[in-house]
Amino acid sequence: MTTEKSLNDAQELWSRTLSILQGKVSENTFHQWFEVIVPLALGDTTLKLGVSDDFFGEWLTENFGDILTNALQEAAGAPLQFQIESGHSRPAAPVPVSAAEEAPVPSSITQREVQQTAPNCNSRYTFENFVVGEENRYAFSAAQTAATSPGTFNPLYIYGGTGLGKTHLMQAVANYVKAMNPNAVVRYTTCEGFLNAYVDSLRNKTSAEFRDYYRNVDLFLVDDVHHLGGKEQLQEEFFNTFNAIYNAGKQIMMTSDKQPSEIKGLEARLVSRFESGVAAQITEPSFETRLAILRMKQEGQAFKLPDELLVFIAERISSHIRALEGARMRLVAFASAVGDSVPLTTEMASNLLGDMIDNEAEKNRVSIDRILDAVASHFNIKVHDITGSKRPKNIAEPRMVAMYLSRTLTDESLKDIGQAFGGRNHTTVIHAIKQVENDCRTNEELKRTVTALKRKLHARI
Repeated sequence: MTTEKSLNDAQELWSRTLSILQGKVSENTFHQWFEVIVPLALGDTTLKLGVSDDFFGEWLTENFGDILTNALQEAAGAPLQFQIESGHSRPAAPVPVSAAEEAPVPSSITQREVQQTAPNCNSRYTFENFVVGEENRYAFSAAQTAATSPGTFNPLYIYGGTGLGKTHLMQAVANYVKAMNPNAVVRYTTCEGFLNAYVDSLRNKTSAEFRDYYRNVDLFLVDDVHHLGGKEQLQEEFFNTFNAIYNAGKQIMMTSDKQPSEIKGLEARLVSRFESGVAAQITEPSFETRLAILRMKQEGQAFKLPDELLVFIAERISSHIRALEGARMRLVAFASAVGDSVPLTTEMASNLLGDMIDNEAEKNRVSIDRILDAVASHFNIKVHDITGSKRPKNIAEPRMVAMYLSRTLTDESLKDIGQAFGGRNHTTVIHAIKQVENDCRTNEELKRTVTALKRKLHARI
């Protein structure tokens, strides 16, 4: 039981620890990761600290554990350790109307201050105009750290579906670094661009120039690294480039639509390299984030849609940010063309956006990929655990549930389901389906799990 003295001592020690930490980490890192921690109790050898959730605690321990321990022991003058307890605070403010208004921005950089845009990057991509929500908050924070404290998260690997803001974040890092240090050597490229440059260097016998261009850098950013899969010679070159930059202590940042271990045809040594740093996922934006994005897109525009139409778009277009902006621009174009003579109503918006709304409904159909994601999340395991070869009970049961859901909620054949689960044959899939059906008759907990997963998968994203 925590005594008042224990709490007071904890608060006093934590205050001293914060003062030390403030001089060891960037301002953004301090506010985002340390200032929000709640001191709970001080024991003989341990300081108990409260954080918002398990994910925050794991991230803090994994990425800042040594820094925190050293600062704590310096403040205490004794070999104290810290203990994390979740459920005591929030890591950041609620979803903002726009990142410019509420999200922490390194050194208060603004659009006007980006005088030197990084090569091949869009000057509009800044931290300031990136809308932060729960689905991208950790990726946003990690990107800020890569920009303000290069090498802390190295490599930084951000993954997620198309049109969710991965490129925006990557180029925001590039633009920030270039704005703060115009002499910094920043190389941003897509995986395809890296491939084309590599092929040109072989054809023109300019391999030395190619390697010098990509390896002598301060910041190396590569979009869509999943395209490395299956390209053995390119992987060899990329592996050597990665090692040269990493060993020089320079920042590497990559984006992909998959986790490293899920990229087909990617060599194990590259998977290992990519997983050696920090991986942050961006998922599909929530309704609140979609609405915040639409509102932010209207800032500074001459013609603005009424808020009820923004809500209408945010409710019906949910797959990615580009689709949101496309829907908004279609309504803006129509309203501009007809003027005030034809007021734009939600009914008219529904007709104008009919094909986009239909496409969204089609995209939101249950797929095997969505099932794998949902099951992995529910059982707190990785997708590659389900599709891999491991067979412990904590993986075997979720795998069978996922196969059962794939058969009952999709139109995929048994063969296709087997292929999606690591190349298993159709008899394995049939066995899994029958096993889950039988177990659901006697195991009430499993039955509730399957029902909950079905509801989640049928719910609108």
